[in-house]
Amino acid sequence: MAVAGRYFFPRSTRFVAAQASAAGSDRLQIADDAGTLLAQIARKDIRMSARLGNLPRRLDFADGSHFETTDNDGIDDLRRTLNLRAPGGVLHRLEKSWRWALASVAVAILASYLFIAFGIPAIAKELADRTPASVATVISRQTLDFLDQATMNPTALKAAEQARALKLFRTVARHAPRGEQGYQLKFRDGGAIGANAFALPDGTIVMTDQIWKLSKNDEEIEGVFGHEMSHVDHAHGLQSIYQASMIPAVIALITGDVSQVSQLATILPGILVQSSYARGFEQQADDDSAKLMLSMGAKPSHLADLLERLEVTHCGSKNGCAQGWLGSHPDTDVRAAKLRAETPK
Repeated sequence: MAVAGRYFFPRSTRFVAAQASAAGSDRLQIADDAGTLLAQIARKDIRMSARLGNLPRRLDFADGSHFETTDNDGIDDLRRTLNLRAPGGVLHRLEKSWRWALASVAVAILASYLFIAFGIPAIAKELADRTPASVATVISRQTLDFLDQATMNPTALKAAEQARALKLFRTVARHAPRGEQGYQLKFRDGGAIGANAFALPDGTIVMTDQIWKLSKNDEEIEGVFGHEMSHVDHAHGLQSIYQASMIPAVIALITGDVSQVSQLATILPGILVQSSYARGFEQQADDDSAKLMLSMGAKPSHLADLLERLEVTHCGSKNGCAQGWLGSHPDTDVRAAKLRAETPK
């Protein structure tokens, strides 16, 4: 039996229409359409491509020539005649089975979910841990510049109020992992974002006038400071950036490309203003704040009181909350209940 196809001369793109057939059980011969013999190849010098669906098959020969054909069945007949090993036989059988096809789709969906749910966060954490301080500084500076231009205004707090807030801030910082020198407090009128506080990757923590005025005692603000310092300690801001923009983040860290760093800095303002940290980040920051408050002899329940007051301020009702420092990860009532549960009776 002859298989029609194209014969490519050794190490050349030149080809002719040809036919391949078995010459006994140990040799393949190639002849053109006129019957002229073009090549004879020993069985040991033949390498056959795998059968995958209706893709063309290829026979590669030791001298650099090869034969191509779309006659898959004919090639399989030649393979059996010449007793050649069948490459990709398992793949071909799997490809023809609808059960295996469905199973493959299910595995692909599961793998995609696992990568999104666990792989990307793990990679983002590793990137955040390896981010140089200089990159964190650039991102923080550009983020604050953007928010100052687009949303916030200079603080209207009186000097005495700022001095009191700084004193509380330093007290909390002394009990936090980085110490007094590891965090900086900045004051802003929140403008459109209202009562808010957020942490930048370099350790800068911004508190708006509105959240200061909404608080009723020092321990409420100390709880906020502890929460934001936890975001700094765990690099939650950087992790959120990397999760939102994995490819530019990798390029920035590998190449040190400043343009990529600038691109990352455009993502962070939205994350901070909307408080769209992941549920785990918010809960971790609450837990750390509660531990820090207890170490200071303060009550975590005061932060719970402020959270509930913030919800009323942002929402006006219990039917859904606008974006703000509260966010929704997890819900305010869950956060408040956990903080109160950690407060000694």
